[in-house]
Amino acid sequence: MTSCYVPRRYIMILFSHFGFFIVYALRVNLSVVLVAMVNSTYANVDNSDPECRSTDTNVTAAEYNGGEFNWNQNQQGIILSSFFYGYLLTQVPGGWLSMKFGGKIVLGLGVLGTCVLTILTPLAARTSIYWLIVVRVLEGFGE
Repeated sequence: MTSCYVPRRYIMILFSHFGFFIVYALRVNLSVVLVAMVNSTYANVDNSDPECRSTDTNVTAAEYNGGEFNWNQNQQGIILSSFFYGYLLTQVPGGWLSMKFGGKIVLGLGVLGTCVLTILTPLAARTSIYWLIVVRVLEGFGE
């Protein structure tokens, strides 16, 4: 009878693959969902550009104005970029922490922290735009 032995490095490769998959999915999720979160009649007040005017008469698209948040284009840009401020600031400290504690622990805690903060994102968005920005910066720290 032979046992199935898988070297630990292959298991680590598999976990790293799924960890990075989750991290990249968490990074872009708000970029995709923001379209549905923002009320488009409020966010797109300036329709002077003829290329931006819709000539489509699709009833579904015409009736849907978007979500509950009245954030303009500048606020949306700040929300989306706030993630990268935290991400940028932790590149060197993340490498130092990985050298000191190991990559498994740093990657695991970073993914866990980012997941928890992503779960808190709707609560932060409904509380205040400022709390949402803080949560997004902290997500950047985690990644």
